[in-house]
Amino acid sequence: MIDYVAGLSELTGLWLVGSKKRIGFILNILGCIIWIYVAFSNKIYGLLLVVIPAIIINFRNFKKWKPK
Repeated sequence: MIDYVAGLSELTGLWLVGSKKRIGFILNILGCIIWIYVAFSNKIYGLLLVVIPAIIINFRNFKKWKPK
């Protein structure tokens, strides 16, 4: 059950990046790295299905971000 809560939390983090603050990408990547550790240490492998793509999306979006 906790893997579903963690997945929802990570997706909510991606949504909040919409506040247009570039630091949001960095914080989300950091959160994803922590969730990967939690997933392996607690054998919550379903969490990796959300976290690994989220890291890729955040790196991509950080790279493409152009401040006004």
